[in-house]
Amino acid sequence: MLSTAYLTTRQLEIWDLNRRGESRAEIGERFGFTRQAVYDALKVSLGKVESALRHTADASSIEIISVDPTNGILLGTTPVDRSRVIITFSRRHGVQTWHFEEPDCGKCSYTRRCTERLIDEAGERGIQLSDEQRRMLPSKLAHDIFYSLLPELRI
Repeated sequence: MLSTAYLTTRQLEIWDLNRRGESRAEIGERFGFTRQAVYDALKVSLGKVESALRHTADASSIEIISVDPTNGILLGTTPVDRSRVIITFSRRHGVQTWHFEEPDCGKCSYTRRCTERLIDEAGERGIQLSDEQRRMLPSKLAHDIFYSLLPELRI
């Protein structure tokens, strides 16, 4: 699991439960922790997720517009053509970079893999996809998924 390269298994579980909307009290009850212990673990987890997102952006020379470590998502732009890029952190796939406005997505040899990962991203984030959406090219599917998560994309 790629995400455990960034967080311990327990940190990942706490981060994921928080992302899914569980309260600190509920998370604490699940693991036998106090709310303060959950708060401390969550603070570390969020810092690591944010760091992973920012490091990925930096390594790819992506200019950051916004970072949301709670949801594991970063919005940025490429320096050359200012096209939007989304970097996600997920439990199953770790850090992924999505070139949101890639017009020739269907010509890429990774089209199927990207589609499968985007469908996983939607599932992890509780986003229901139609059969039609599941057949879209990854660039179009990414638009549908991330549009609902990032109000900044509407600009």
